[in-house]
Parts: sequence; structure tokens; C-alpha cells
Amino acid sequence: MLRLAVATSLLILVAGCTDPEPKEPKPTTSATPTATAPTMPAQAKENTPEGASAFVAHYIDVFNYAANTGDVAELSRLSSPKCSGCENYIQLYRDTYENGGFFKGSDWKLGELEVTFDDGKALVFATVKSEPGTYAESSSATPQPGNPEDSDLTFVLIKKSQAWTLETLELQAAS
Repeated sequence: MLRLAVATSLLILVAGCTDPEPKEPKPTTSATPTATAPTMPAQAKENTPEGASAFVAHYIDVFNYAANTGDVAELSRLSSPKCSGCENYIQLYRDTYENGGFFKGSDWKLGELEVTFDDGKALVFATVKSEPGTYAESSSATPQPGNPEDSDLTFVLIKKSQAWTLETLELQAAS
């Protein structure tokens, strides 16, 4: 819950959702400190509902990589500077690892997706879950247990040039 609590805004988005039939996304995997950032699959570049779904799956892979390594370069590249939820996580990971801290064992696992698509813009409603894991804010901090997550998130994507960019990452308000 620590990582989710860092995301600041709540948003209620009422939109007609369609359930595209995306190809089955690859499961998210854990990164290790010696790993490299995940490579974006070709489908995640497509200007289609399936492409938007694939981009969100890729973003979660990159998000987990950044959480496990502190390497936020690719996460920053995929996120708009206007995305406050994105920037909060990027800053959290950067600061934690610069201070010798860590996040372990709490990778987000992507569940159900619903996409509302309009050429060049997509709203993706997704469920993410994670194990509690452990974290330490710095090298001198005692590792703490985290909290498991089971959250509904909203991803607002904008297609720029040949790539999607995450404009908004927010916790969905309970209905």
C-alpha cells in the first residue's frame, strides 16, 4: 500500500467502456539490480485499443523494474511530466535508491483491463495486485513489511508521434 499511497489524486471517471480483445499480455516479471529495462513490444506502439492495453502491460513491467532497481530512466520516458501520479512514483524510487533503500517482493501484477478508445487517446481501467513485500527508505532504515495491494487504477494515454505516453495514473474512487 506504500507505493499506492504515494499516488496523490483520486478520480472518478465515468465513461462508456469497451472490452477490446487484446492479445494476452505477457505476465509481469521481477527485475533484478543487474537487469535491463524491459523492451517495448511492437503491439504497445499500435494506435488501437489492443495497442493501448499492451502499452499499459509494458508500463507495469517498467514500473516494477524501476521499483526493484531504482533505475527510473525508462519510466520517466514513458510518463508525461504532467502526470503527477507518475512523477510521485519516479521521485519515490529515485530518492529511495539514492539513499540506499529498496523495494522488494511487491511487484504489481496486472489483472483485468477495460479500454475506452478514441483515436490517439485511451482510458485504460485496470486492476493491479501485489504481495506485501518489504521496503527500506534508506540504508540506515530498518526494513519494513509493506501491505498487499488490490487496486483499481486509471491510466490516461495520449499517442504522440509513434508512441503512447502516460498522461495520468490515478487510483479509481470506489463506486
